[in-house]
Amino acid sequence: MSAKPRGLEPHYAEQFCDASIVEAYAARPPYPPELDPLLIELVGGVGARVLDLGCGTAELARRLAPEFESVTAIDHAERMIARARALPGGNAPNIRWLVGRVEDVALEGTFSAALAAQSFHWFDWPVLVGRLTDCVPSRRLVLVERREAPAPWSEPLQALYRRFSTNQDFEPYDLVDELKARRYLTIHGTMTHRAQPFRQTIADYVTSLHSQNGFSRDRMALADAGAFDDAVRAAVAPHAPDGMVRLPVITRVVWGSVSLPG
Repeated sequence: MSAKPRGLEPHYAEQFCDASIVEAYAARPPYPPELDPLLIELVGGVGARVLDLGCGTAELARRLAPEFESVTAIDHAERMIARARALPGGNAPNIRWLVGRVEDVALEGTFSAALAAQSFHWFDWPVLVGRLTDCVPSRRLVLVERREAPAPWSEPLQALYRRFSTNQDFEPYDLVDELKARRYLTIHGTMTHRAQPFRQTIADYVTSLHSQNGFSRDRMALADAGAFDDAVRAAVAPHAPDGMVRLPVITRVVWGSVSLPG
């Protein structure tokens, strides 16, 4: 099996330690609350011990923690953990916050399931899968992925991505297909949620793009960041006459069991 898709190397993951990306995270669309009962059930139900891999600002961990015995939330970015702890729910006594790589950070005990929301693509898959088979007896992994559905500005936006991204190595991929092809994940179920369009100001929409791979303001040239922002506003504005973007968001939940092939 070939290496991971290009553009997912560790030096690209480091951009999520940048202050500008942490600041921009607040502009991301939230995960639909309608999915909460499903996620609670999938990770083991009320009273579960949950491992949150690459938690970022830990939207799901903070929101769902009251339902669980414990949540261990891990991220390699110290700024992300600091922000998560300062946000609503971040002071829950049953959340253990860990700064470090999910592949080797010190863990305590075993877990009902592992949850990864918009993060599993960054990890060292064989190393982490091997670790999960040891610390998650059920081997249950729940993946939550969120993306924009096609919108009238999608085509010009993709052209802007190709022009301005600091990650020119990036190649499109489907995480689940990649994990299945390597036999790291056996799928037990999939659910796709098409929420009502998320509404936010054009300014917040532009900010949200700077929370993504390749668009850290700390790594873009100032002139490039300004030109990118101007071009995005120009592409979106005709479809947001009141200054509000109506963003079609699709959330996919995939669950299954992890294993090392062979």
